[in-house]
Amino acid sequence: MQILLDRFAILLSGLCAIHCIALPIMAAILPILSTTYHHGNQLHEFWFHQFILYFIVPVSIIALVSGYRSHKKLLPIVIASIGLLILSVTALFIDQLLMRHVISHDGEMLMTLTGGIIHATGHILNLQATRKSHQPCKV
Repeated sequence: MQILLDRFAILLSGLCAIHCIALPIMAAILPILSTTYHHGNQLHEFWFHQFILYFIVPVSIIALVSGYRSHKKLLPIVIASIGLLILSVTALFIDQLLMRHVISHDGEMLMTLTGGIIHATGHILNLQATRKSHQPCKV
């Protein structure tokens, strides 16, 4: 079950990355989408950044804790948590960060991509450590 949850968490992080890369391209190609690219569109903000976070957080916690019980390594949890923190701050506080000119729209995309990559890396390490802990010792 933990392996499935790790893979699902990686998939969700990948969806975030694809969304961040594809939406600006699609907005340039399809003018109707251009209104959803920049924040200010409440539907876009909620449905993609914050809504997906409600899936990523519990799936990640369950997968990482389950993996830790198996392999007893903290590194996957630390790395995935750093990525999750970056994703969470970006998703939950982006309006305030944009209003105070702490970050730009391009910076938001960069933070989301960075957080997603770091988060997925933690889950990949969790998967690898779990597999390694289940392999029989070779003498």
